[in-house]
Amino acid sequence: MTQDFRTTSDRGVYGVRATALIVKDDQIFLCHDEQGKHYTIGGAIEVGETTEEAVCREVLEEIGIAVKVDALAFVVENQFCQDSVNYHNIEFHYLVTPNAPLEELSQHILDSHQKLSCRWVPLVDLEKLSVVPDFLKTELLNWNGATKHIVIMEKEN
Repeated sequence: MTQDFRTTSDRGVYGVRATALIVKDDQIFLCHDEQGKHYTIGGAIEVGETTEEAVCREVLEEIGIAVKVDALAFVVENQFCQDSVNYHNIEFHYLVTPNAPLEELSQHILDSHQKLSCRWVPLVDLEKLSVVPDFLKTELLNWNGATKHIVIMEKEN
């Protein structure tokens, strides 16, 4: 059994995550739930793997496609509260290119025991949507090619 970089204590959940930003023709491939929240593909890194290896593994597990890592776009320190649980994640958001035709990207993934639908979203439409993480609404469209460090600190409960 593998172990990931996620720790739970009485004060919250702490983790290290890697996500894929699959962007083509000014659109991003995102998953969304029944409540309309849109998510990047990715998850916790496992002990012994790099964040680049983790993002490749997560994409393969979630949508069944191998990818090539192009660039580390964002490193994010993300502190937030969800469902009365405080989270503190260190996140690595990579631009990636699928090693298969885009038509082969799965239209559904199984994540956290729920089936999520996937779709292409124009970057200019991100501001109108509920996107997790929220910073992508503005930062992705304005990304200049250099890795950007972002700190998000929402109030704890």
